[in-house]
Amino acid sequence: MNAQPPNKSRPVLPLLVLHIAAAGVCFAFFSITPVAVCLVCMAIGNDPGGPMFFPIFVMGTILGAAAITALLAGAALLSDLLRRRYHVPLWLPPLVVFALATVLCWLLFSRAQPAVPPLVGVVVAIAFIVHWAAVSAVWFLPRLLFGLLHIDYAPQKS
Repeated sequence: MNAQPPNKSRPVLPLLVLHIAAAGVCFAFFSITPVAVCLVCMAIGNDPGGPMFFPIFVMGTILGAAAITALLAGAALLSDLLRRRYHVPLWLPPLVVFALATVLCWLLFSRAQPAVPPLVGVVVAIAFIVHWAAVSAVWFLPRLLFGLLHIDYAPQKS
């Protein structure tokens, strides 16, 4: 099976639905994971952190996850649209995201240690790859499930 979606057979509306579903998966990942880690650390340390710590932490995590998901969804949709039109290699969009995040960090935080901007670039590129993997999973898993259950699925030809 080919994990890459075909370039010409996907119309734009299902592509948008695909990216919205992947954004939902990434939002859940980026919001549930930090809250779960915080709960585990609070239980291990036996320190709830005060009466307002957890509600404020959850609110900040949700806002951060929404901002991260919006940026990553925009970058993934733009890269997918560019890949459909210009045959961009698969490795190029994460590399461009890494370079943009590193340069932006150098410009915004010029007094930071020299190792900080590349580390920020790596973290943002990994987050982009996680989002892009969610896009691929949302596209690939239903087709795999249809194949395993022997359900005839024929995409509409345009």
